[in-house]
Amino acid sequence: MSANTLSRILSLALLAATAECTLVMQATSQSVNSTSEPPGATFTVAGQTAVTPQTLDIPKDDYQISFRLNGYEDSSFELKRKMSTWFIGSIAMGVIASTIDLASGAWKEFETTDVRVTLQALPDTVQELPVSITSQPPGADIVIANRSYGVTPKELRLPWQPEERDKEIIFRLEGYLEKKTALLRAGKEVTGVLEPKPVAVTVNFSSKPDKAELRIDGRLQGKTPLPVDLTWKPGDKPRVAEWALDGYRPEKRDITRESKDVSVELQEVVEEIVLPLKIQPAGAKVVVDGTALPDGAKQVTLAWSLSKTKHTLILSQPGYATKSLEVKRAGAAGPLEVRLVPALPGNP
Repeated sequence: MSANTLSRILSLALLAATAECTLVMQATSQSVNSTSEPPGATFTVAGQTAVTPQTLDIPKDDYQISFRLNGYEDSSFELKRKMSTWFIGSIAMGVIASTIDLASGAWKEFETTDVRVTLQALPDTVQELPVSITSQPPGADIVIANRSYGVTPKELRLPWQPEERDKEIIFRLEGYLEKKTALLRAGKEVTGVLEPKPVAVTVNFSSKPDKAELRIDGRLQGKTPLPVDLTWKPGDKPRVAEWALDGYRPEKRDITRESKDVSVELQEVVEEIVLPLKIQPAGAKVVVDGTALPDGAKQVTLAWSLSKTKHTLILSQPGYATKSLEVKRAGAAGPLEVRLVPALPGNP
């Protein structure tokens, strides 16, 4: 065999191999996925009958696929073919390559391999429509028309009567308030945002001394000691408790969800009054409640409160009789005028 003959044989073999490019890459049939809403529809294509959803290997040709489902109108889908992009390469390779692709049918492909149809319900048909139901937090029981449908999150197909436009969905989760939400017929998803249940906490309030008026956030609760039931929700701010008792300074405390026993020790209101002193003779020594005033003091500051209702003043001067006085709150307006009596024999 001559070199020229061998070269021609090899060239023809290479051409034949490359000519089958489209045939190898695309073959003569394609997988087509068919779905319907609702699913379960029967369809026939290329002599094959199946029920949606289904994927079939179909020879490349033009088809009109009909879908049928009891209670729904028939529907059809035009599955058409087009020229494969691989066939353009075959044309570029020459007549042999393109002829092989044309003869085998490998030159064509489907415009789509995803066939989807939505079936229309007949007037009296009960439809089953899909819906995605979720809740925050998840794990809530789903109740529709007194029937439980599991817990969230859930993908469901719910039956709808011909005239039914919406459904009431109830979400129930321990520790949270029941949540009711309307689902419209056209709705594809619904979410229930659950609110935590309030928690009741009993707080014991007291004071020293007792019988103080107690207010919480400005509302009178009664007199101490007393228990108060407070209701809390997550995220609630602290509440303000106030104690008030005549003769004592008011007290405030922040009350939180963790508070159980809250007590305050009330401090007496102290009033200070300046009492002018007019003592004869001048220069007398003045002792108030055991504390001596500076020499020549012209006044004394006296503190008054519920427990301090009187003060004792002792006045002394050499050569005069020592005098002891009891000053009460009513007499504190002053001035205090005192004349010491000279000391006589037998009268110290």
